[in-house]
Amino acid sequence: MEKNFIKVFNLLDASGNTYISDTKGTLGGHRELKIYGRLDCPSALRFLRNGQYFKYRVFFADEDTAISAGYRPCENCMPKEYAKWKENNSF
Repeated sequence: MEKNFIKVFNLLDASGNTYISDTKGTLGGHRELKIYGRLDCPSALRFLRNGQYFKYRVFFADEDTAISAGYRPCENCMPKEYAKWKENNSF
């Protein structure tokens, strides 16, 4: 007997609330640091390989949602986006 399972993903919305999606997020983030970046970010992957980061890991459908939720781009994997963010958020 074959069982069919539907894969679902937990994503954050623009308000920072979790919701269930049948589509995988395009960006990952760190809940405490409020940083988002590519899913293949070398920095994030290094922390994940070392067993860190898992409890803070979040996912977003797109960049606009991550920004609306109050997250900033990762300097490592999104340098152009980070430079733009930093220019607009200098104190």
